[in-house]
Formats: sequence, C-alpha cells, structure tokens
Amino acid sequence: MERRFGSVPMIGHVVSWAKRLSHRFSQSDELRKLDPEEINRIARDFGVSVSELLVVAKSDVGVQALLKQRLVEIGLSEELLQNRYPKQFGDLNRVCASCSSAKRCASDFQQKKSGRSDYCPNTFTLEALRAKSEAAAEQRTPPLQV
Repeated sequence: MERRFGSVPMIGHVVSWAKRLSHRFSQSDELRKLDPEEINRIARDFGVSVSELLVVAKSDVGVQALLKQRLVEIGLSEELLQNRYPKQFGDLNRVCASCSSAKRCASDFQQKKSGRSDYCPNTFTLEALRAKSEAAAEQRTPPLQV
C-alpha cells in the first residue's frame, strides 16, 4: 500500500523536502552525519530506501525543473501523472534525481534541442505513459455523430 499525504504520493514529499535541503546537503555531508538509525527512520517514514533518500537529498534542485521540461516536451502534465500514475511519477522523480546526464539534459534544453532523448533514462517510461494517457483519452471521447 502506498503511503500518501493528501493526493500527493510520498515520493513527492521526499522530493520537496530534498529540494529545500539539497543546497545544505550538497555543501556538506550533514545527512550522512546523522545516526544510521535516524537515517533509516527518515527513509522509512518517506517510504524510500536509505540509498534513495541520500541520492534525492544530494540531487541538484535543477533536475526537478528538467523533469518538468521533459514532461512538457513529451506532452504530459505533472498533475496528470500525480493523479493517475503516482507510483510511476515517483519513479520518474527518483530516476531524474540520480541521473548522470543532467548536465547534458540542461544543455539540450538551453540550446532548445528537443525530441526523443536516447540518453534520458526516463524516455521509455514517459513515452509509455503518454501512449497510455492517449489511449485512455480516446476511450473517454465519444465518437462523432454524422
């Protein structure tokens, strides 16, 4: 069972928390300096592993903006993903936070290079979610009467 606050999946709260603290954690190793039991408790409270917590906490705040740009590029909304596919949205955030291609991604967006990004580890998931959303939208749209 997925733990949630309101309608936002737990990973969304972890990412928000990590954004607020990422500058501090990137400048020092404060999170790692906590007692291991405390780190385990924090990770457990957010429903992530310790390694995922450490990756998200150390990730650059800018990677979340890159994910938002990637969503726009592929034609998906953050709200749609949070509401219909919260687990996958959490996975997208986790993958983006640990991506080794963030600089390349940022450069591509800055240079207005768009299109399918073979280096992006979220590309296949995003394309699958777009196809799934389009298929669901087609099923909800009544056929035109002539």
